[in-house]
Amino acid sequence: GSASTMGGANVERGSRGTLSDIFSAVTLGLICGWYYLLVGLFFFLGYCILVNRSLSALAVLAVLFIDGALPYTPPSFAPNAFGQSWVFDAWRAYFGWETVLEEPLKKGEKYLMAEFPHALYPMGQLLSYGVIDTVCPEHKISGVVASVLLHTPVLRHFYYATGTRAADAKSISRILREGGNAAVVVGGIAEMFMDTSDAERIFLRTRTGFVRLAIREGAHIVPVFFFGNTKTLLKVNSGVLRAISRKVKMSIVIFFGRFGLPIPFRHPIKMVAGKPIRIKQCEEPSKESVDKTLAEVVDAIAKLYEKHKPEWETRPLVIE
Repeated sequence: GSASTMGGANVERGSRGTLSDIFSAVTLGLICGWYYLLVGLFFFLGYCILVNRSLSALAVLAVLFIDGALPYTPPSFAPNAFGQSWVFDAWRAYFGWETVLEEPLKKGEKYLMAEFPHALYPMGQLLSYGVIDTVCPEHKISGVVASVLLHTPVLRHFYYATGTRAADAKSISRILREGGNAAVVVGGIAEMFMDTSDAERIFLRTRTGFVRLAIREGAHIVPVFFFGNTKTLLKVNSGVLRAISRKVKMSIVIFFGRFGLPIPFRHPIKMVAGKPIRIKQCEEPSKESVDKTLAEVVDAIAKLYEKHKPEWETRPLVIE
């Protein structure tokens, strides 16, 4: 694929070759579908242990449980060697990637990237690890995910390699206090179950937690939207799975992509980082202050969507 810079936009389009495309499809499919594989593996190992009395299967199962139970030490911030490697170049080229930055981030200031939408899998957010130098030159950043993912056997090591930390207030505050910027997918699990067939939907109007945290830490809020995120995978809608997911704070959903497998569809993704919303630090922000700032974020995202919507995106944005 080729890369060019035009009017603040960095564009990467086209295939990098058959081998690169196969590599991307297989590896992204493994990442997205890891829970399918893990569930199948647990059933297989359980069968081997109970029916065949296999000590080897018991040993593998023990290793997996120990791997998941080990403490997760917060990794160093991105960008790092993995994010800047050919792997992320191949992944972005697989989809066709575009980066737009409305305003450079100032050196020495703290930022909280409020990212939308989560979609079934936050593919754009993952791929953005490779363009941090473009979006945040001279800045360090850490994405955050549900803590259960950081204790998922094998997969946790992938998140460690990308510099990812836990998506809780304490962890995000620590990122900002250690001199990093935090990338937060504000809508979270709720957005995974939204019907996006006729409109792009995000969950934001009642999400006051990230605003309150940003004010306490004095971190300016950067609205970020990933066009195409909700086009990379399709899901089977289920109210029961939605209720269970919210209860256990973990996404439990049946989804699929190419060939009926958890391999993402090859749909373009466009990342747009808007102008930062300036925040004045306050240890105990008032409800009025939080509500006013949240309204600014809602307005900024709505304007960002309309201003930068690609030709291929015909759906309106609905902010819930």
